[in-house]
Amino acid sequence: MSYSTLTDNELWKCFLSGDKKALAYIYSKQYQSLLAYGMKLFPDYELVRDCIQDMFVKLYINRKNISLITHINSYLIKALRNRIYDEVSVNIKKTEIGVSSFDFITDDFFLTFFPENDDDLAQRKKLKNAIEKLTARQREIIYLRFIRELDYNEIGDLLGINYQSAKNLVSRSLVKLRSFYTEE
Repeated sequence: MSYSTLTDNELWKCFLSGDKKALAYIYSKQYQSLLAYGMKLFPDYELVRDCIQDMFVKLYINRKNISLITHINSYLIKALRNRIYDEVSVNIKKTEIGVSSFDFITDDFFLTFFPENDDDLAQRKKLKNAIEKLTARQREIIYLRFIRELDYNEIGDLLGINYQSAKNLVSRSLVKLRSFYTEE
């Protein structure tokens, strides 16, 4: 069976029915992006890697209790976020995790938007400065919407807000980003 031709829903059904290869495909497809997101929440490579692996083990063990989903990507992001929170909550309050350091400027995908010439370098520096002025929540929502390309429903599910709130938060974040960018 070629898993690459399946929709998220079909792939998830295969996994829920006990297909280990479907889970392996999901893992290989999602691992790098989950690692990148996890490192933005809590910059400890070993901890994030362990949380991803634990999350997939728990998914497999509990697959009979998991319902169908429409978006694997957003489901796994939320599961990883919760797993990281659970892992570090012994030593740190949940509100402190990811609040001060959500940084997607160093994301390899983000950097591909700017070829290495003087004009683009200046634009990247200006945008980097503008993004750094945003709150961690604003940086995260822009990352989720434009780098991870999640839709508003997925963002709402992930952040525990409704569709309209997600849309408003993205819009307000972009307005702030534009104002910071133009004042540079």
